Amino acid sequence: MNIAICDDEKQFIDAICPLLEHWAARNAINLTIYRFTNGDDLIIAQQNMRMDLVILDIIMPLLNGMDTARELRNDNQTVPIIFLTTSREFAVESYEVKAFNYLIKPVDSVKLFLVLDDFLNTITLQQRHFTAQTDKGFYKIMIHEVDYLEVQNKEVLVHLSNGNVVVIREPLSKCEKAFSTENGFFRCHRSYIVNMNSIEQFTKSEISTNQNSTIPISRNRYASFRDAYFHYMFE
Repeated sequence: MNIAICDDEKQFIDAICPLLEHWAARNAINLTIYRFTNGDDLIIAQQNMRMDLVILDIIMPLLNGMDTARELRNDNQTVPIIFLTTSREFAVESYEVKAFNYLIKPVDSVKLFLVLDDFLNTITLQQRHFTAQTDKGFYKIMIHEVDYLEVQNKEVLVHLSNGNVVVIREPLSKCEKAFSTENGFFRCHRSYIVNMNSIEQFTKSEISTNQNSTIPISRNRYASFRDAYFHYMFE
């Protein structure tokens, strides 16, 4: 795993690197840390070698952290970014560049490890897939790319977050083992399994997703769905 840390204060980089190494050793991760003291060098490096994670200070001279993040995003860089800041006033801006998280300086090791654990869980989920049979053969579906699954005419329609639909020949009961509550999904209806990360809002009878789809909730599943959703989002 490659992690870049960019901060104009070298002493801060010296302090946080041992924490990153400790976290990596605890999780049996082969870690390489790249140090940068300005955003320009980070941007150039990221164009040549893809980092798995960027830890980026916001308040830096010349090109600050927020502008550095915008440059990365303008270059279609989807690398997760954890911002470092001395003030919470940048929280809204951090959402604009789709930051993974942000930490207040001085960084508490416990909070740092929690955020890093969350990052590790996220990329682990992104690597999970479900291989299903279709009319054209077997198809590998990345679990994190699924918005919801729907049974229709004895087939399962897998609605992806990019708007595409994959029709598979697998029973929903088999799909439920992969698209489980542990993986962030819930069977809210006998014919539907929804990705809880895709939920925009819900009522007692239906769910609205980020893709403007509407999914029914069974009356007898609402209470367990609600509990599972809030537990998942809280965790």
